[in-house]
Amino acid sequence: MKRNGKRTAIALTIAMMLPGTSGTALAASPEINPSHIATVTKSEEKLPERATQIVAALEKLEPALKTLTKRTIVKSEMDENLLNFNLESPESNDMSATVVFDRKTGELFMYSASLHIWKQGEIATDEIILQRAEKAVLELLGADKRKQAGSPTLSKAVNKEGPEDLTDNSTRYRSVYYPVELNGLEILGNRMGIFVSTDYAGHILGVSSELLDLKETKVPDPKTALTPEAVKKQFFTPERLDLGYVLEEKDAKPGMQYLWMNNAYIDAVTGKQIDFTHGTELAGNGKRNPDNLKNITLSPKGEPLIVKSRADGEKVTASLYGVDTKKMFTEYYTEEVDGEVIHSWRDDEFGYEGVSISVDASTREVTSADIFMETKSLPVPLSKEEALKKAISFIEPYVDKSSTEWQVEIFDPYKQPKLADWMVELNEGEGKEEEDTGTGTYTFIFYELHDGLPVFDRYYWMKVDIENGQVFTFIVNLPEKEGTLPILKPSVTEQQAAEIVAKNLPVKLSYFWPTYEGKQAPFLTLVYTVDKSKGWPYVDAVKGTLEWGEYEE
Repeated sequence: MKRNGKRTAIALTIAMMLPGTSGTALAASPEINPSHIATVTKSEEKLPERATQIVAALEKLEPALKTLTKRTIVKSEMDENLLNFNLESPESNDMSATVVFDRKTGELFMYSASLHIWKQGEIATDEIILQRAEKAVLELLGADKRKQAGSPTLSKAVNKEGPEDLTDNSTRYRSVYYPVELNGLEILGNRMGIFVSTDYAGHILGVSSELLDLKETKVPDPKTALTPEAVKKQFFTPERLDLGYVLEEKDAKPGMQYLWMNNAYIDAVTGKQIDFTHGTELAGNGKRNPDNLKNITLSPKGEPLIVKSRADGEKVTASLYGVDTKKMFTEYYTEEVDGEVIHSWRDDEFGYEGVSISVDASTREVTSADIFMETKSLPVPLSKEEALKKAISFIEPYVDKSSTEWQVEIFDPYKQPKLADWMVELNEGEGKEEEDTGTGTYTFIFYELHDGLPVFDRYYWMKVDIENGQVFTFIVNLPEKEGTLPILKPSVTEQQAAEIVAKNLPVKLSYFWPTYEGKQAPFLTLVYTVDKSKGWPYVDAVKGTLEWGEYEE
């Protein structure tokens, strides 16, 4: 069994909006003959001149939109400052489009069209899709808005065989994202920018934009940032690297790596590590706590975790969580997604309580399990040691009998720090003092040891609720051992590996816009992040070279 343990989620950035049911039908463009329109009456709403120009440009980009002759203009129910221009086919409800405009200026707010307007089957190259997206942005949004965004990124093609065979909607679209830029730098901490969605043939299905409004936001000058060399010397140090084995490197052979385990945001002015949500400095400057890294000996029983049927799943849920799914849940669902079969039990259609198990579609071995249930709290919350014992007792029955030596890394519960001044202001003056309430979860990652070193791609990952003692999330990543891992010797020390990283790993200067409770801070921060465009960085401990492994954002 080969698993990489990653969970990839593909999200469509453009939501499909259906036309409204009220309004007045009219011609949108001089190119459409009124005789083709089902109904023509006087309209209480009129498109501004700029909006009319955009509709004409849109129909030139996508002539098939001219066949949507049932047209209405209605004031948006969500925002009276917007107009919805709805286009529908007289023959089919599945063929429709919506163009939303600013009611005063006529500028485009959003465009969205149904996939069914065009026959599916044709596949355009990435180059053609990017060209069509660029033309749509310039024609519909204008050159000024285009200048606020950087180079586009195109989502991966899911099925090269042809979209006509695809049933999952998320695999029938390509999305193009233009990140917003300021002073030539990307702004992290948000998804602002320009969004274009297409089908596989490159037909424009959606266009929208969310650009900057920095009237009351302080923007630091990039010239105030430390040099990349200074930051790397300060940040890339031996204690931030871990030495261990991997069963499968990028050449599919076993290897030994100095792996950088920390996906950091580094304040470009101070060189300190900050969290990637609030922008506040991390305790210990983001360094790992050595007291939370322990070598342990397990007493495994080697019981298999195999689910081939609903009955098998019921036995496994009883074994893992002590839950009788037949008695406790009324609904059962199963589906296959991305090479995994998911079995789910729920209390009702809303699924407020339930259990789910994911298994490898080929081997039927469990890859993850989750439980969502209200459980009675313990008299006293679990201590770290008690939570670790709970996690060990949870996995010991299923660990291979030959795998007794493991390393566990413990992640403490998140501790709410005292709010920064700007957070207090956004929180309407109500600060939160730093305190340990004893609530939250402990997270544990168990790595199998080989020759005293962790095997990074053989692990169990789980979360334990401190209040009720429940293991509620459990992930397994155990690739098959093809023979025995060799005993390897590093050719470079930790210090040398850190120097290799500092010398060869690119860092990227960007702006970061912190948020607190959904509100943006009144300032931007200059940050350095690792350039992961080639993958996740590591040092090949045997070759002494910087390499890039598989990485999913």
